[in-house]
Amino acid sequence: MKKLILPLITGLLFTGFPLNTYAIDPDPVVTATATAELVEALSATEVNQLNFGRFIAGESGGTIVIANTAAGTVNVTGTVATIGGGSPSSASFSITGRANAEVTVSLPADGAVNLTHTASGNAMNVASFSVSDSSPTLSATGEATIYVGGTLTVPNTDISKGIYTGTYTVTFAYQ
Repeated sequence: MKKLILPLITGLLFTGFPLNTYAIDPDPVVTATATAELVEALSATEVNQLNFGRFIAGESGGTIVIANTAAGTVNVTGTVATIGGGSPSSASFSITGRANAEVTVSLPADGAVNLTHTASGNAMNVASFSVSDSSPTLSATGEATIYVGGTLTVPNTDISKGIYTGTYTVTFAYQ
């Protein structure tokens, strides 16, 4: 009986149950997909310059602070006094790009920018810059406006009178 059971089980296995075999591909090939989206370039334009206005330093100097708002309000500290006719204002920048995109705005590090007298080389330091919105979202038409203010450190009266100028970098990038 034992001799009959083993061939019977083996026969049933091969005839009663289907056995599928698959070849294994040693080098499978898969077709993958890549995509890209080209969008509008981000651009920005300085519409109005940052202007600390006209002032006198006074005995010990101080600071002039221009707010990062459309009005660009002015505050002074120390013995600094503003005088008429200087048109102090915040800087404004127009940004254009992809509709509804979020943008980052980066300003110079505190103390990194000087305004220099054109003839004497004397300098006044821009102690800090501020921005109205460091992460603006562009409108449905792809536009936004931001305002930059700053704090100018005015030394005492021992520096040259006249116009002081300098440049600074504002960086705009898509998030």
